[in-house]
Amino acid sequence: MKAFLLACVAAVVIAVASAAMLSGIQEPVAQAFATTGVRL
Repeated sequence: MKAFLLACVAAVVIAVASAAMLSGIQEPVAQAFATTGVRL
């Protein structure tokens, strides 16, 4: 039971850390598709 709870806590920590990292890397859609042929 202890190993299962530790695995659940580890999964939550990894998910929160990866979400924070991805939100910092991603750029807004207006900046990502800023070409002459795109209307936003």
